[in-house]
Amino acid sequence: MKNLTPPTTTDSSTSQSMLPTASSRKSAVPARSPLRRLAVTGVVLSLAALGACSSGASDTSPTGSAAPGTSPADTSVPTSTASTTTPPTRVDKTVKVQIKVDTLGHVITATKLSRNIPWPAGNPVAAASYEIVGVQLTVDAGDRYSADVQPSMFTLTPGAAAPIKPTTEFGKTLGAPLETAKRGEKKTGWLFFKVDRGSSGALQLTFNRPAYSVKTTGASIPAVAFTKPIG
Repeated sequence: MKNLTPPTTTDSSTSQSMLPTASSRKSAVPARSPLRRLAVTGVVLSLAALGACSSGASDTSPTGSAAPGTSPADTSVPTSTASTTTPPTRVDKTVKVQIKVDTLGHVITATKLSRNIPWPAGNPVAAASYEIVGVQLTVDAGDRYSADVQPSMFTLTPGAAAPIKPTTEFGKTLGAPLETAKRGEKKTGWLFFKVDRGSSGALQLTFNRPAYSVKTTGASIPAVAFTKPIG
């Protein structure tokens, strides 16, 4: 019991009077111990009960619930709406536009003009940017010289825009393409042009005759562009 004695003071009478008796010390210990154990027990029970409540609340909460202050509608993803834009309707027109190249004897006749030809599948970007224009031609190549008529010699000019060369990317998908007509041959086929949808004005068809040199005579035939409105 020596370690339980508080430090002595200069006043011996006072310190002795404040010392607890042996009986009081014995009775004090049992009296305090049960209180401490009960207090600890009460804390343990409270924590256990709190843990049970927390566990139960977590188990019953719905998964993927919205954050406080929001509703399920706020977090939903809007569905995309398919475009309802109707593509322009194809227009086919019968024409008769003739270009005569007297020096070489060529006769070129445009017989059909097609506007807004539907794009083949798999070209969504090009379809939005360009209109396909088709021109059907009949070419009678002259027999005076060995000068042929090639598809690449033609251009189409929409209004004041720059001339457009025919494209071969469609192959035979949109129609039988025009083939080269050699000396004295006659060919019929289509030329297809990709015209910018921002273009406006009448269309003009041009045959660009290249320059030639006649070997037998040494004469020169200059390059000339023959243009006719087509629609």
